[in-house]
Amino acid sequence: MIDHDRRFSRRDVLKSGVLLAAPFVARYGNAAASMAGKRLGYSMSFATIEWLVTQRRSVEQAAKAAGFELVFADARDNPAKQVRDLEDMVTRKCDAILISTYYAEAITPAVRMINEAGIPLVVLSSSIKGSVDWTCHLSTDTLGTARSAGEYFVRNLGGKGRVVQIEGKPGSVVNQMRGSGWREVIAKNPGIEIVKHVVANYERMQALRQMEDILHSTRNISAVYCHNDEMALGAIKAIREAGRDDEIWVTGYDGIQLDALEAIHHGQMRATWQYLPFGSEAVDAAVKILQGTKVPKEIVFPSPLITRDNVDAFYDAKARAVKPFKSQLKI
Repeated sequence: MIDHDRRFSRRDVLKSGVLLAAPFVARYGNAAASMAGKRLGYSMSFATIEWLVTQRRSVEQAAKAAGFELVFADARDNPAKQVRDLEDMVTRKCDAILISTYYAEAITPAVRMINEAGIPLVVLSSSIKGSVDWTCHLSTDTLGTARSAGEYFVRNLGGKGRVVQIEGKPGSVVNQMRGSGWREVIAKNPGIEIVKHVVANYERMQALRQMEDILHSTRNISAVYCHNDEMALGAIKAIREAGRDDEIWVTGYDGIQLDALEAIHHGQMRATWQYLPFGSEAVDAAVKILQGTKVPKEIVFPSPLITRDNVDAFYDAKARAVKPFKSQLKI
């Protein structure tokens, strides 16, 4: 069993032999209908933000193409319900289970039950904690990317400025790393001061309201670091409505939704770091596992920086659409 609390930097990944993958969409034809008669469980903590909506859609499409019977459960932001949902998937004898959770510690009893039942488990994005195990974890080098985000702030602020941090759900391991890696770099630069640090739970409207309050109480803000694009878009709206968009720039995180890429294209959002939702990738991994293929326990995807200089590689301005991801992963 691996150390579940360990944070993987890109250097750690390369040393350990963990599989590094490029962004991809699973090629459904490779697995079409091969899982007929198999039951796939898919548990989410909630599904109200665009990143998770995209994840759910891609899981459903890939599961259908593979021939799975999909057992889906949305815990509606209730950790106790996610535990019950997972226990139900064990009772219903799912052949494999996908977990997308923001409650790493709270769902440990259910994960332990999955382990005891011997059901393959694929974890999407945020890791799980405790004395439990999984078959495959799809993630990015979140801590390393967050450090890169900190370095981006240092460079673009010239080592001096007053910044705001807006974070997502505190119980999410990914959220924690997006904050700790960035703050680690900022802390080494005494000319940069974090003047406000608030929680907006990955929600656009919460970020908008939080930013409105900050703008009323705080002067001379240089930039805002948001843990996802939804919150960045909320902060941008508040800043624009306050007439301060010429003095404050904003970064996000995820880089997969149309309005965020459009905001970068139009110069309204300074930058974002792409973070795949891993939906089709998770189904593809489950197919491989059930076919008996040895799948790496950790698959780490890159998180490229997206700015106005390179957004055209991700966004089709003429079609007003997000460009499709290209698959390069081979298991």
